[in-house]
Amino acid sequence: MKSNTQYLGFILGIIYGLVFRLISDVEYLDGFYNVYSITFIWVIPALIGLFPIMFSSSKIYLSPLKLFLYPVLTIFLFLIITLVTGLEDVFCLFIIGIPFFIAAGVIGILLGTYMKDKMINKKIYSIFLLPLILNPIENIIPNKSEEFKVEHSIIINKNKSEIFPNLLEVQTINEKQYGNGFFQIVGIPKPLNSKMYSDGENRYRIGYFTDDFELYESVDTLKENEFVSFQIHLDKSQLRNQPTDIHLVQSDYFKFGKISYSLIEIDTNKAKVILSCDYRLNSKMNLYANFWAEKIISDFEKRLLKSIKINIET
Repeated sequence: MKSNTQYLGFILGIIYGLVFRLISDVEYLDGFYNVYSITFIWVIPALIGLFPIMFSSSKIYLSPLKLFLYPVLTIFLFLIITLVTGLEDVFCLFIIGIPFFIAAGVIGILLGTYMKDKMINKKIYSIFLLPLILNPIENIIPNKSEEFKVEHSIIINKNKSEIFPNLLEVQTINEKQYGNGFFQIVGIPKPLNSKMYSDGENRYRIGYFTDDFELYESVDTLKENEFVSFQIHLDKSQLRNQPTDIHLVQSDYFKFGKISYSLIEIDTNKAKVILSCDYRLNSKMNLYANFWAEKIISDFEKRLLKSIKINIET
């Protein structure tokens, strides 16, 4: 019987997490309950992890290892189910997975040890209503808006006049040139090429990526053979119907600014190409959000510059 109630704790914990995850997708609750909030990222995983402890035999309190592993296992099963059902994709799991595991494991040990002496009573179950109280309070507090820039450079052994057209229109990039790293494995689209267009009044560029992902970029500033900047317009871009694009790229938490290329001549047949990307984060967890944003954009810039260099020099 004890074994059955122990398994029941895992099941209830998973259901509890799924309920709040599904609530976050209900449009008319937007502003009341949001995914990628402090409540969802830190409080809910801690509560999910308490279920297997509260429904376990008292012997679990004698093992700090179990107090850590039982909540972590519940979180792992919850994340797998969100992946299988399409609620999250692989990259989203990495974003929420790290704090989820930390919160569940640490709180499991702390509260599990506390509950050892207090014993479980009906009043303690009210703790599971905390997200309904904390998240609306959290939404009252304004987000912090911050601007960031990621910049990388590379030396290309060609003159500026040969390099510059390849910055406006990036030649086709094959898989071998771009490479396949961590972010590509977890589903971040890879660039294929980009083409310049004109609607009669304005020039714009479309960047083509894998997974039918397309970025619409209007020309903001252009100085022949020296500098060009593009303004990204997500409303005119073709995004994917995936959790990463829906909850992050199209959200107010992250906004692309400008992408720009600068050319600095070193000598007649050598120039330095500087690629920079400006973006804005608007959340209560900018430090953590920028950890991922900086890593992804930095990886993209390094791989793109390397690919451009290979295409131009060969």
